[in-house]
Amino acid sequence: MPGSDDIQWVKSTANELNNLLQVISESSQVLETICVESPDTEKYFAILRSGVERATKVTRMMVDRVGGYQAEAVPPSKPEPAPPTAMPSPPQPVTDVRIYNPTGPKELVMIVDDEDLVTMLAQRVLTDEGYRIVTAKDGFQAIEIYRKLRDQISLIILDFTMPVMDGADVFAELLQINPKAPVVLSSGFAEQERLRSMLARGLRGFIPKPYTQQKLLTQIRSVLDTLNAERSGERRVL
Repeated sequence: MPGSDDIQWVKSTANELNNLLQVISESSQVLETICVESPDTEKYFAILRSGVERATKVTRMMVDRVGGYQAEAVPPSKPEPAPPTAMPSPPQPVTDVRIYNPTGPKELVMIVDDEDLVTMLAQRVLTDEGYRIVTAKDGFQAIEIYRKLRDQISLIILDFTMPVMDGADVFAELLQINPKAPVVLSSGFAEQERLRSMLARGLRGFIPKPYTQQKLLTQIRSVLDTLNAERSGERRVL
């Protein structure tokens, strides 16, 4: 029977694998647009897409399998004292918030993800579509940026699995700043109980990784349109 540390390692590793799969999937879409069209090119891209889909299913099966052991995991009767660990470095303060595509005609969206390649690809997709973008590498930066740009940020795309502060913790802090903080969760695997709890507290949606360019654009636009309609209704009532 795997121990709790093993289960946590499998979940963390599976989530990292999903992030890499997203990078591979998005990169292949970019390459498809710039490669010369030919039957052989399309054949190899089809094989790549199929491989990504199979790998995604395998990682989900992995997490589902070890999830059944969690309830049976029993801590040792005499736990070993934890060895001293180095304190994490304090987050660097956000002194100047960079807005990508600052003259874009669409809403300002904040992407919160510790995976640089995932952030870069989502940023490229959204800026190409006309959105203005700010990014945060961790929860601390996200909270500080939101304090500064709360009235300008229309939506936050929040990764669930991040070091020190996970998505649920960041979401709770954002709600302290604004009880109606517009947040969409994005992850390969989010614990269902925690996801349901976040939805009950006002989470606006969930985007499973790896997502395609079209799925990201469709879901983000749908949530933004709903939020804009709600804000217009509130203004009419006032």
